[in-house]
Parts: sequence; structure tokens; C-alpha cells
Amino acid sequence: MSSMEPPPFQEAARCDVCKCSFNTFRRRHHCRCCGRTLCYEHSSNQMLLPQFGIHSPVRVCADCFNNSSEAVKRVTRASAGVDQVSASVSRLDINADKDSKAEPLPDHHPIPGVPECKCGMPLCICEAASPSTDGLAQQKILSNALSVPKPKKTDVPKNRTSTSNSKSSSVFNAGQEVHVNSEKPKMEYEANGEGLREAIKNDDAAAVIKLLREGIDANYRDRQGMSLLHLAAVFNRTDIAFILMEGGASTDYRNAQGETPLDCAAATLQYKMRQKLEGCN
Repeated sequence: MSSMEPPPFQEAARCDVCKCSFNTFRRRHHCRCCGRTLCYEHSSNQMLLPQFGIHSPVRVCADCFNNSSEAVKRVTRASAGVDQVSASVSRLDINADKDSKAEPLPDHHPIPGVPECKCGMPLCICEAASPSTDGLAQQKILSNALSVPKPKKTDVPKNRTSTSNSKSSSVFNAGQEVHVNSEKPKMEYEANGEGLREAIKNDDAAAVIKLLREGIDANYRDRQGMSLLHLAAVFNRTDIAFILMEGGASTDYRNAQGETPLDCAAATLQYKMRQKLEGCN
């Protein structure tokens, strides 16, 4: 049986997911299933592609990997349903006696106080005896005893100031304030620039704020000249980019390729960063 040909590789200067540019330290990769151009982080999944004649694990993007997993789950559920139907059909006894006698119905016992039906119709047309006045009086007393008035709800004023103060907290002093959720860092990081880089990669905004409070420079750069704001822009960390900008990170630094953090950011994040710069100015 002939297999389909894999799609041609897309040749692009940036990752199709995070829009980061490729260089000597960030290599270009391709998804063998759809052919998109991706960076290492967004093409780390591997799977077989028998429809293309590839029977060994190859690099694919997250979308193709997830779609393939969902298809396998649907096929598994369908096969399980067929097995259940087959098992239930196999348990049917086709040689059972068709003329088996029906089980006798239980004897009918009249209920006290309820007149017995004598007409035999599906809907009884027998005249019911008029209830006695004593029975009505007892029924009325019982209904009054069971009816208990519901307690009224009392309005309790809510303390809004305490909840609003607990949700937000001021991060920086010296006229620069950033209000974020009072969450704890996801893990512990080294109190230096590299630790701050790891917190940005893990999208740990609480750890970024903690390290900036401890005095880590918001303009720290690695050996390739990439600043912390470059890294936040490449990984599309909007909240962290704003925290770094309000912590004093410069948007004018250029990396080894001559790109500023705005050049490395995706279109949406780039627009938000420009709006923030205009608001600060």
C-alpha cells in the first residue's frame, strides 16, 4: 500500500508559535507532520507517522501530537463499545423456552380506607365514598402542624476592603508600583541574574517580583547580549514583561542580532509594550 508524501517544510525566519527569530544558538526545526517552522521548545514532541511511511519517532509540533492522541483515544473508545455489544449479544440465550409460564402475580390486598374497584376498567369509574367530616378535620390539623414557617434571611454586610487588600500587594517602592496576586513562587531560584532568567522561562511572576525585591538588576544580560526583557518577549510573558519594565528594564538594549525587546516580541505583546511606554511618557 502506497503512503502519502509528507508536507514540504516551511522556511520562515521566526518560529510559527512564539515568533522568536533563529540564530546560532536558537536553531530552526520543522514539524514532520505539518511542515511548520518551529523552535526547539515548540517541536520537542516525537511520534510515529505511518501515513507518511515513517515508522520511527520524529519531531512534531504540539498541535499534531495532541490531535494524534485524541484520534487514538476515540478509536480505543469505539473498539471498547463494540466489544461490550459483542459480549452482551454472546450472553443471550437463544435456546430459552419461549413457552415458559409467566410468574404468578402477587395476591391483591385491599388498602384500609380506600374503596376496592369493582368495575374492572383501566380507569376506575366507581363512585368514591364521600369523606367524613372527622377525616377532613384530622387532615386539616395534620397539614397545619406540618407547615412550619421558613426563617427570614438576614443581610450580612460584606467587608469589601479586607478582600481587596488581600488580593493585591504593592511590589516596588520609589514611585513604581505593580499590583499582582499575592501568590508564592512556584520554586526556589538562585538570587542572581540566571535565577531570574529561569523564573521568566517558568512563567513564575511571583518569583520575578521576589528576586527584583532582593536587588537583582532588571537589566541583567547574558553573554549573547540578551536582556531579561528580551527573554520575556521571546517567551511571550506579558505580565513579567510589564513587571520588568516597571522595575527599570530598558527597552533600548540590543542583542547580538541588533534586535530590541520590542523586535523579539509577538505582535500582541509588542502592541501592549508600546502602549505602556506611551502611557509612561
